Amino acid sequence: MPSTLIVIPAFNEEAALATTIDNLQFLSDDYEVLIVNDGSADQTRSIAESTKTSSRLKVHVLSLAINCGIGVAVQTGYLFAVRQGLYQYVIQFDADGQHPAEDIPRLVEACESQGLDLCVGSRFLDLKRSGYRSTFLRRMGIRFFARLVSGLSRTKVTDPTSGFRCAGPRAWKAFARRYPDDYPEPETLFWCARHRMKVGELAVSMSARQGGISSIRIKHSVYYMLKVTIAIFVDRIRRKEPLQ
Repeated sequence: MPSTLIVIPAFNEEAALATTIDNLQFLSDDYEVLIVNDGSADQTRSIAESTKTSSRLKVHVLSLAINCGIGVAVQTGYLFAVRQGLYQYVIQFDADGQHPAEDIPRLVEACESQGLDLCVGSRFLDLKRSGYRSTFLRRMGIRFFARLVSGLSRTKVTDPTSGFRCAGPRAWKAFARRYPDDYPEPETLFWCARHRMKVGELAVSMSARQGGISSIRIKHSVYYMLKVTIAIFVDRIRRKEPLQ
């Protein structure tokens, strides 16, 4: 029986998706894959469907009727995990080839050995290992959110915007009930820390995206910074939610 679900949100990722799935083939049968096609306008859906027969791993595909954003796409994966009732861990993994597939078992092992509710793959925990570097402005934004989340939650984090993460059942079942619509990573990381979940990071290397366009472009950067900052401060003063 599979114990881990790899959720891959995909919006217009025809250039990289097939290679991303190929890179997962070394994984054991403990893993299954869910591709959430987020209303793509290119060939992402047909490529995703084709992997169901070409992949050694079991691949599920869900297609949203319209583009709903990264938050909705990822939450769809958590809802799928709840309804299947099969999984211990849920991995968020980008479709664009940036995330190192070989580090997936390391994230799961870190959760198991350290009893973590959420383990984030960090580009900044070990700079010798980090590999590809994003732009200077993006690194400054990540550093700002790292200080904000660390200071308000009293939990040290170095890469709060990383979309490469492993969630244990307490975290992903909570995410299935409540998840931000867009730019969810810093908000959900802070939410977990504030609710006394055990959060950790694992040093990983990342690559440049292999195709497609980033969902965070320059013209959206100011909105992104303001929206996420305000959301974190609002969450800070909100009553804590009961964990089921």
